[in-house]
Order: sequence, then structure tokens, then C-alpha cells
Amino acid sequence: MMSEREKKILETLTTALPSMSEFDKGYLMGKGEAIMDMKRAEKKEEEKCIGRGEG
Repeated sequence: MMSEREKKILETLTTALPSMSEFDKGYLMGKGEAIMDMKRAEKKEEEKCIGRGEG
């Protein structure tokens, strides 16, 4: 389930994307991918710590 904050972010992006340049769209996509990569790494590290009894 999405939070209200997440819904608001998506609404804002939906409105802004059509008027953005291709460069800005690419930049935004790159930032999103970087955030996803960081989240995956955090989750993997967390799982590793739990497996060792550290979490």
C-alpha cells in the first residue's frame, strides 16, 4: 500500500514529466535507479546481519 506522501510524489511526477526535457527525464530515471540500488544493498546487508545474529 502506498503512503499519502508516495501518492503525492507520483501525482507531481505525472504532471511534470510531459513538460520535462529528455535530459531531465534521464536524470530523474538515473536518480531513481541509484536509490533502488542503495535500497537493495541495504536490504542485502540487513539480511546478512540477521543471518549472523546481529540484527
